[in-house]
Amino acid sequence: MASPETKTVSLPGRVAIFTGPKEGVGKSAICLNLALVWAGTQNRNVLIVSMDPLGRNDLSFQLRLNSPTLAQLSSLVAPNPSGLGKLLRGRIPMSQWGVGVLPLGNNRKEIMMIQPQIVAKVLGALSETYDIFIDVDPYFPMQIFSLDFADLVYWVCLPQRSHCEASYNIFSELKALHFPLERFEVVINQANLPGSLAPQEIEKFFQTLQKKILAYMPWEELVPECANTQKILVAENMQNEWAKTLKVLLARLGSAIPAAKSWESNLETNEFQQGSELLWKSALGGDSSEGAAAKKKPEPARLPEGDVPPFWDELKGKMHKLVVTAMETERIRISEETEQNEENRTRVSAIIESLLQREPDLKLSRQQREVFTTELIDEILGLGPLQSLLRDPGINEIMVNAFNRIYIERQGKLVLLPIRFRDDDQVVQVIKRIVAPVGRRIDESVPLVDARLKDGSRVNAIIAPLAVSGPTLTIRRFSAKPFTYKQLIGFGACTPEMIEFVKNCVILRKNVIISGGTGTGKTTFLNMLSNFIPEDERIITVEDTAELNLMQEHWVRLESRPPNIEGKGEIAIRDLIKNCLRMRPDRIVVGECRGGEALDMLQAMNTGHEGSLATLHANSPNDAISRLSAMCLMAGTELPMSVLVDMISSAVHVIIQLTRFSDGKRRVTYVTEVTGKEGLKISMRDIYRYHQVSVNEKGQSIGYFSACDYVPTFHDEFHFKGLNVPKSIFESEESKAKKQGLPSPEKQALSLGGGTANPAQPVKPK
Repeated sequence: MASPETKTVSLPGRVAIFTGPKEGVGKSAICLNLALVWAGTQNRNVLIVSMDPLGRNDLSFQLRLNSPTLAQLSSLVAPNPSGLGKLLRGRIPMSQWGVGVLPLGNNRKEIMMIQPQIVAKVLGALSETYDIFIDVDPYFPMQIFSLDFADLVYWVCLPQRSHCEASYNIFSELKALHFPLERFEVVINQANLPGSLAPQEIEKFFQTLQKKILAYMPWEELVPECANTQKILVAENMQNEWAKTLKVLLARLGSAIPAAKSWESNLETNEFQQGSELLWKSALGGDSSEGAAAKKKPEPARLPEGDVPPFWDELKGKMHKLVVTAMETERIRISEETEQNEENRTRVSAIIESLLQREPDLKLSRQQREVFTTELIDEILGLGPLQSLLRDPGINEIMVNAFNRIYIERQGKLVLLPIRFRDDDQVVQVIKRIVAPVGRRIDESVPLVDARLKDGSRVNAIIAPLAVSGPTLTIRRFSAKPFTYKQLIGFGACTPEMIEFVKNCVILRKNVIISGGTGTGKTTFLNMLSNFIPEDERIITVEDTAELNLMQEHWVRLESRPPNIEGKGEIAIRDLIKNCLRMRPDRIVVGECRGGEALDMLQAMNTGHEGSLATLHANSPNDAISRLSAMCLMAGTELPMSVLVDMISSAVHVIIQLTRFSDGKRRVTYVTEVTGKEGLKISMRDIYRYHQVSVNEKGQSIGYFSACDYVPTFHDEFHFKGLNVPKSIFESEESKAKKQGLPSPEKQALSLGGGTANPAQPVKPK
């Protein structure tokens, strides 16, 4: 054999894993002997990494090496994040056969101090110089940590029923985790021991997993003898049957092509993190940022566009047909029921994994297989590329402008995503799948539709001939759990004083209009405000598409209905408002006024249904009054303007204006009282305002909230109702600053450089 000094490494190092279902299967002996044969025949240095969580170091004893441990080498990583491979070179002693050993640690205490991130970096650096054989104990998190690095896995077990059953269970779990089982080779050690299972019995266990047995290795009494005498079997006697069988393993290793690896990507897998904290507490526990990141369940994976293999779409199209055929055979039906859908996803995932295993020489990493499987399941059972977006709670809106132009709104900002539909037809099919469960249809005769998903998300879709650039889909997401006033205060949308005031207005049964542009948070604020309505009152909500989510028990939801294919059967919001007057409501909450229903709402407010709430689109309180007047005229009653002004001035008490700023922040910019009328003009006074004074270098709006030194005309009514609303909450920030000798609110806001000058702490309204 060549000396270790003469060996060169021109190719990326192979990574072979030796593990099994239980201890005592002989995997370490196979690993050591195969390493010597491989090093001698391939002229490459081999490093055996012993991933033993108990710190046992048997192989160093057999090779007569005083090796450093991974725990000791990890101290070199932190100060040298780059060039680690050169730094480690020469620090690991090699035996005369060109084989070295790197134990995890000398004892369990030392091992517990290692960070898994550091282990991955060290192994990645060493793979630049050595072929790596990883000897892994049958500890599931440790196996998962190692298997992601593998070009080939030797699964060693004994010819016993318990070993085969354990292997079947573990393989089934690994398959569900998208590990490529075609890289696994089953080796039966000590196959000829008396009482062992016959090969036919063993093969039955693995046939269902589409695995064949690579080799049956005989019992060899020299193996334990060598372990006790610091000898290595293949170096002493290469002619025995056990050593000859290694040639089968050697040939399989030679056919394994080294693949590019991301040495730290597997640390993000949830299954590794859940178990590894038993092993590496110091890295994953406590309040460290790494520990918090490790415990956080990752979002469903998406591959960057550059990481998608060129055969991706072709493979997906082929698999789609095969999976649909298999689903028909197994009678799997698409269901809207959550439990059934989850069961279907599990069954379809197993079908896809089985089909992928049959693909010869499939060049997909585990992450790619997981993403491929998820995308294909979403395409078959869900909404295709949109399904992963709907699983992300941080996305507020999804906008499909064309099959290859998908935008999302996250934290108020629009982002173009790299994901895409296959073509326009797939977009139309997804739209049909959305609207069908709610009794809607979309085609050339009905090319526009409004609907909602089961989670309450609002959907609008337009197809040809109205949508010239292709089918368009917009999904407005809503939080499963409505935002509370404390959260809105924490977001900087308003102040505790504002919440205290509007909450008491609701209790006082004042009619409130929430005004704002598209996407300013009107429905969110209306939902929060509605929850201040006392529990003993009957609430009826009227909406085009049901979005509100009230916490009260005595709540009736009404939703409009569009006309059918014949243009009949429409039930408009206006009809619902008229009907709910016969339902003995204490409060009427209208999701959004868009037309003539505004007149019916005003009439309800003026006829004993005080305390009603509604939203409308407008850019300021003055615009809200103008738009309300215009919508009343749309009712077709030809009322004189003087009558409309009387109705509005007497019915509407408070207008709350919401605005979305350029940085994506949504804030209450006005709380305004309608004080009466002057001729044909409605008079108003601002109670609270948001003053924007600048924009910082990051594009964040700078400003402050302030009262306007105006006490509402109905303030005395709070006292008569037994509500404590002190006049001090209406004092402006300018007045407070002058009294306390502080800089002006504008200067305070500018000094903060972003956000608001009066960051508010959540307080509980009385």
